[in-house]
Amino acid sequence: MDGEVSSTSAEQKNRELDQLKTDLEGWREVVLPMNKILHWEKPHYPAVIVGLISFVFLLIWYFEPSVLTTISLLGLTICLIDFLVPTVASSVFTSEHWTVLQEQQYEQICLRILNAKHHLMDMKNTLNNLKSEKPALYFVLVMGFLTMMAWLGNLMDNLLLTYLLVCFIVLLPGIRSQGALQRYISWLQTKLKDVLAGKPKAKKN
Repeated sequence: MDGEVSSTSAEQKNRELDQLKTDLEGWREVVLPMNKILHWEKPHYPAVIVGLISFVFLLIWYFEPSVLTTISLLGLTICLIDFLVPTVASSVFTSEHWTVLQEQQYEQICLRILNAKHHLMDMKNTLNNLKSEKPALYFVLVMGFLTMMAWLGNLMDNLLLTYLLVCFIVLLPGIRSQGALQRYISWLQTKLKDVLAGKPKAKKN
């Protein structure tokens, strides 16, 4: 029975991987260099990332657009990139120039994206289990987190807080690839599992 479940899970993961590769096929020529930058394959890539983000936020700070204008410009930029990149890539790059090594790298990138999606789903399921099994603890954790976020939002400038958040999110793949983040994630997962299992703390000697 366990073998059948594992086989079904592997088949489902392969189908999801194939679907993701198909969905991102128009972006594959762009995804490879972006992946190198986000994972800091060269020492100066973090400075490039922070510099680009800083330039965008300096423009926002200088022109001071309204929230609606900022959201609209962001949406227009995303739509323009989403339309132009696959169109230009399909006309400039051909499948004949796509090597086996590039295909392997592209598949690894899609697999990491899929794993990130599954990690988010696992976090959601963990919170749902915590809400149903230990609602008081769930309430304390959620209220404490939201209260801390509200305090930080009141303490810091909104644009600065957004800038720091965007920098952290964009730098996160590189931080993760350096191995600094895995230890903290493993520690948090262990603590959450202990809380859900009701495992008592070991007494100190």
